[in-house]
Amino acid sequence: MRGANNTAVDFDQLQAACDGDAALMRELLDLYFQQGNEIMTALGDAIERHDIAQVDHLAHKLAGSSLACGMTAVVAPLRQLEGGAKSGHLNGAPGLFAEASAQMERVRVCVRDYLAQLQP
Repeated sequence: MRGANNTAVDFDQLQAACDGDAALMRELLDLYFQQGNEIMTALGDAIERHDIAQVDHLAHKLAGSSLACGMTAVVAPLRQLEGGAKSGHLNGAPGLFAEASAQMERVRVCVRDYLAQLQP
């Protein structure tokens, strides 16, 4: 699939992460979105509590897993959150979290559309 949402997900990376196995890809995506939702909820809570160490840990974890399976759109705001936390501050964290949330939804829509095209 190539289209406007394509920049949200690197489908070549996603395919490589699954060795081209469609069933494995669906499993990976289910796991990614389940864990991603949990991490995003915890990240939002950590930002509200101003828990710098937890923000650093959670942003790093989700950015890494996103990059590994090609969910590129969400990586930049997460890396910015991580960088701020590593510097000892959360300036702009609510806005970056909102951006990460929006990009996660963009990724979800892009993946949904891609999977719909794979249906026989």
